[in-house]
Amino acid sequence: MSGVVLSERHANVRWITLNRPERYNALDRETIFALRDAVTESGKEHETRIVVITGAGKAFCSGADLRAGREEAPSGEDLLEGGFNGAIRAIWNLPKPVIAAVGGVAAGFGCSLALAADVRLASAAARFSLLFVKRGLTVDGGASYFLPRLAGLRGIEMALTGDILSAEEALRIGLVNRVIPDGDFRAGVEEYAARLAQNAPLAMAAIKASMHNALNSRLDEVLTYEMDKQRQMMQTEDVREGLAAFLEKREPVYKGK
Repeated sequence: MSGVVLSERHANVRWITLNRPERYNALDRETIFALRDAVTESGKEHETRIVVITGAGKAFCSGADLRAGREEAPSGEDLLEGGFNGAIRAIWNLPKPVIAAVGGVAAGFGCSLALAADVRLASAAARFSLLFVKRGLTVDGGASYFLPRLAGLRGIEMALTGDILSAEEALRIGLVNRVIPDGDFRAGVEEYAARLAQNAPLAMAAIKASMHNALNSRLDEVLTYEMDKQRQMMQTEDVREGLAAFLEKREPVYKGK
């Protein structure tokens, strides 16, 4: 397993850790594919009953690494569909419960990644933001599929403003299942995962499949629609301005073009 993603099993719980703390666990090509593969591999392990995805250091995941994204633009199609969409599909299709253990910032695709999990446990220090609009982009990573199902139409405001939500606010609107005090976070997640792992794995797989089947829209349709829109956004001047402003550490000036 790549050093940018750590994967280790403790009893029946597989811990997958995004390991780029110096970049707030931003997702470059290597990291997103390593994450997808780690999740997929966990589905083949009979001993693994629960998968926990978390981040090293002070962040859960700050989203796509915009610097890497610029460098990898020529192969962006494969990166988006195979990597980013592939990771969401891997989590969604995994026949095991997936817990997002959010101990810090979950922004952009990092927030979408947390939303894709079956359960979200947040530390009191966790922060959530769908900041795509701040970069001139639309949401992706299945956010428009997961967000209204978790938070209802209140989730639209989160996407339109790009505002940062505290752990308590995320709990209030239904984005997270529970908030655990900072000092007890790792132990709290371990306890929760271990308790869940005691349940019948086939029953949990069936419950997860049944819940997904009951939803009105297919995730594939949502991901495809989002990515079509995202590809349109990537051709605009505004997204180039948003990325340039981010890299140059200044406020962007959008022109609606």
